[in-house]
Amino acid sequence: MYQLLSARLWILLLWGVLITASLYIRPLFPVDETRYAAVAWEMWLRHDFLVPYLNGEPYSHKPPLLFWLMQLSWRLFGVNDWSLRLISPLFSLATLFLSGAVAGNLWPERKRVEALAPLLLLGSLFWALYSTLTMFDMMLAFFALLGIYSLLKLAASGLSLKYGLLLGIAVGGGLLSKGPVILVHILPVALSAPWWLKTAGFRWKHWYFGLTAATLLGVIIALCWAIPAGIAGGEAYRQAIFQGQTSGRLVESFAHRLPWWWYLEILPLLLLPWLLWKPLWVGFSKLTHQDLGVRFCLAWAIPVFIVFSLISGKRIHYLLPWLPVLVLLVARAADEASDAKWWERSHRLVMAVFGLLGSALIALPWINGIYHWRAELASVSPMWGGLLVGSAVILGLVKAKTIQDSVLSICVVSVIALITVSSGFFAVTADSYDTKPAARTIAKLMDENRAIAFYGNKYHGQYHFAGRLKRAITVISGFAELHDWAEQHRDGFIIVSDSNSGILPLSLIRYHFPFRGQHIGLLSSRVLLENPDLGAVLKP
Repeated sequence: MYQLLSARLWILLLWGVLITASLYIRPLFPVDETRYAAVAWEMWLRHDFLVPYLNGEPYSHKPPLLFWLMQLSWRLFGVNDWSLRLISPLFSLATLFLSGAVAGNLWPERKRVEALAPLLLLGSLFWALYSTLTMFDMMLAFFALLGIYSLLKLAASGLSLKYGLLLGIAVGGGLLSKGPVILVHILPVALSAPWWLKTAGFRWKHWYFGLTAATLLGVIIALCWAIPAGIAGGEAYRQAIFQGQTSGRLVESFAHRLPWWWYLEILPLLLLPWLLWKPLWVGFSKLTHQDLGVRFCLAWAIPVFIVFSLISGKRIHYLLPWLPVLVLLVARAADEASDAKWWERSHRLVMAVFGLLGSALIALPWINGIYHWRAELASVSPMWGGLLVGSAVILGLVKAKTIQDSVLSICVVSVIALITVSSGFFAVTADSYDTKPAARTIAKLMDENRAIAFYGNKYHGQYHFAGRLKRAITVISGFAELHDWAEQHRDGFIIVSDSNSGILPLSLIRYHFPFRGQHIGLLSSRVLLENPDLGAVLKP
């Protein structure tokens, strides 16, 4: 099976199928994807490429590289949602190929590791899932791995200037992608080079001077945006981008959220389905830190994991740029076990587990009828589970001729599993995540010169890009303020949701739409003023 196409073509094919399916089966996902699209849309309207805006206010939470790339896609293809949704997947694809290049530099004599690493990464369910989402972490993963590649080439080339410049570009790209966190991914392994780089007579002073120069180059690249943006955005925005994205985030994170061991708890999820693959465990038992490639990966993986564990602000996708180092170790372990014979059937346990997942998907309507999770799950077609079961059975019956065949079979079924589960879910819930109907209604009301308010503590911009809104929505968090706004805008409408109008009669709401398991509605100002007792019902 593996021999039918080259490794690169297999990666392109599987990646293309996964991304095409994602574009087809689901809309922009609220609230993150819709928020980032809204920021790019407001920059596009303002022709302001320095200061990002969200609902008329400067948006300081993220650097601008993703927003710039979204606008570049619109320059090339016109304003749409599919081209901006390709940006993160393209960074994922580049990272897949880059992981192979890093493996080739770590173990130049083991060509099989270089071939396995991209397939293992693509076949990781965690990676495949986030490859389909428009977020900053995949961009950060690319620049982090580019920095790692630059370090290896810098050491192998005797401190070549071009690889020093490449390292600086990686740092600068990471800073413009998600801020100073790029340094957490690159600097620990760079600073620990005397431990993993065993080269006699190496010029260590030049090494650390080069690291400093490359880091400064990256900082200068980021400052070329940050300084003029800080001047243009005003004092509050300037403080937010220079403090809120650096020390401010870390200081605040230490005070709340999740315990230090949380990442240890979820670590197995990152390696699914490879945890079920016997060559991983047999090969790991044979690895030693005397292997310079393994030593490098340990110097890379352990400090980063410790730093992220100590910062109490935790999200699973924060580890996305860290996953390639785990996959490199898995690829090296698999290569160590490739001389055994039992790996010919080792993928069958994984296929059996995916077959059980498909069976559960087939039985989901019946199971949902017993446990009453969500009403719409009763409508999930058994076809999706049947497709997964059929794929697992076929691939399980195929005998792997090489370890690459085994890896490819698991990678294929992982992609199929993600597509079938997503298709089954979004076939019955897509309307709840599609903000376009509500956004277009809001846009139509704005075109009629009606004011729009959002009643709640925070508006995430979920209607701005979908409706191509050209004006800000007023955000109101108190009923007295809402009543005053309605007095001033008697032809206006207020966006309310189940969470703040759970017992509001539907007869009072002009328009209503499903939204993420709830409903949102548009309540006219006149109805609000005619029903003063709504103050007891509406809560922000």
